[in-house]
Amino acid sequence: MKILLIIALTLISICSHANEPWTDWEHFKTTYISPEGRVIDGSTEQLITTSEGQSYALLFALIADDRKTFDRLLNWTENNLAGNDLTEHLPAWLWGLKKETSQYGILDSNSASDSDLWIAYTLAEAGRLWGEYRYQSLSYFMAMRILREEAVQVPRYGWMILPSPRGFQVTDHSWRLNPSYLPIQIFRRFAVLYPHSPWQEIAQNSIKFLKQSAPHGFSPEWAIIDNNGLVSADEKDSKVGGYNAIRVYLWLGMVNNDDPDKQALMTHFSPMLKTIQTDGYVSEQYDTAMKVQAGYKKLSFSAAVLPFLSSANDLLRLNEFLKKLEVIESSDKPDHYYDSVLTLLGKGWVEHKYQFNKDGMLSVE
Repeated sequence: MKILLIIALTLISICSHANEPWTDWEHFKTTYISPEGRVIDGSTEQLITTSEGQSYALLFALIADDRKTFDRLLNWTENNLAGNDLTEHLPAWLWGLKKETSQYGILDSNSASDSDLWIAYTLAEAGRLWGEYRYQSLSYFMAMRILREEAVQVPRYGWMILPSPRGFQVTDHSWRLNPSYLPIQIFRRFAVLYPHSPWQEIAQNSIKFLKQSAPHGFSPEWAIIDNNGLVSADEKDSKVGGYNAIRVYLWLGMVNNDDPDKQALMTHFSPMLKTIQTDGYVSEQYDTAMKVQAGYKKLSFSAAVLPFLSSANDLLRLNEFLKKLEVIESSDKPDHYYDSVLTLLGKGWVEHKYQFNKDGMLSVE
């Protein structure tokens, strides 16, 4: 009876948040976004901005129906990271203070496919929800450029998304991939929007890769794929999953329950789910070889796995983690950017601020 009461109260609490102002977004906006529209990661002296940060903030602004902030973020991204034209250039992934000149600018011009995918996706959905053709057009050109510059057709495997255009071909016959750069809902949406492009194949190959790179149900940070279609551990980082890999469980939890591959993926990653349930926390690292969590227990990682717990119908643990998040102290210093992003993504989803349908389409409250 007590368990049923807790479950009922959890559901009531979650549903009640759907119509409330999104205070987590308002705090993020005032803490991390400059008046010009750049997301500032204050964890380093260079006060960096990443294309990843811009991509997530664009998504949050769309969910919050905050068109003014969305346009500021988009304009800054296009003007400063993409040479004033997102149809011609994928955004540089890193911008900040150049120590040698004490001026701000691009620190690394390589693009990052995880942020490029989310920007292109968010533009497509913003165009649909706000009736803005320009956003839809930008999305199309970005999606096609991602295929040209950040995709590779692996022999005996098929089309896959690389982390960046440069630096991830290990040998003439092998590539280094990041499982957390493969959100299935984006590929599902692009397969519908751009049916004559290989997005459906990318979706299915990514699902296969997620399983093969995590043979024991624990996602690594990185994995290697070769031209024989074989997936193996990355010797440089073969044991640890954490900072990147936490997003594998985040994206998976958000995949719509009607997606034909959702249950098989949940079953495959059930060992990680059981670890979280048994330990009652999520650490910043997971040793995929020893099958044990290590390092600092991060509340933001607990927020990231909320959709994962929800998809497993573990409302008891979900409620426990939500209670933990209530004690997070808000700070006006922009030095916990990634923690804040994970919290908005995970907590915002379980509070029904946004969802994805089985074809990847975004729905907002």
